[in-house]
Amino acid sequence: MGNRYSDNEALFAELHSLIDSWCDRRCLRPLGIVLPAYNAFNGMTDGWGDLLTALRALALVRDALLPDEQEIVMSLRRAAEDAVEAR
Repeated sequence: MGNRYSDNEALFAELHSLIDSWCDRRCLRPLGIVLPAYNAFNGMTDGWGDLLTALRALALVRDALLPDEQEIVMSLRRAAEDAVEAR
């Protein structure tokens, strides 16, 4: 797994933490982008591709993210890119 994640479990723990934070703050735009791919994730190549597309799309709502969340999203995106390339 790429960069700062030792495995898929670590990646999804960080993503879950982001989703929880967005829920607490009612950040609907990021949630609307990520939740469909997160909920439908199947561990297969298409699931990784959908997750990567969602993480890339978060750049469109960058202003809704806190600075540390932007960094986390970039790390998640790099790890998802690594996962897609490895499959």
